[in-house]
Amino acid sequence: MEDLEQKLDRMEELILMAMHRTNKWGSVKSIKFSKQQYLLLITLDNKKRATVSNLADELNLSPSATTLAINRLVRDGHVARNRDEIDRRVVWVELTPEARVLVHEQRERRRKVLRCMMSSLEPEESEQFITIARKMLTNLQDPI
Repeated sequence: MEDLEQKLDRMEELILMAMHRTNKWGSVKSIKFSKQQYLLLITLDNKKRATVSNLADELNLSPSATTLAINRLVRDGHVARNRDEIDRRVVWVELTPEARVLVHEQRERRRKVLRCMMSSLEPEESEQFITIARKMLTNLQDPI
């Protein structure tokens, strides 16, 4: 029976292998996003619009880091800032139509990879995998 450290080694090896193999599937090659920018884009796609403070809270980022990432996305034409029509102090951030297309293309690439990964599993196994992954992720809610 392997001990916990051996299991962790195997798990780390599998995660790295999955990352390496999925990188071969390609991403948006001509456009490079930081991890924070990418998470912001996905979050904005899901929410349609948000304030910087809402985004910072949701992604567990500092307001200054969020503002920096948003500034770059605005500069590059991926995000637009718009003042609230009723309360001019509120500034909404939202994806540009071009960025929305990029995010949807990237999401489809991710889904293609996930479909490929899940294709060898029986329906019960895919449900078990999702249940186990969800259980493992609950442990990551608080900083280590």
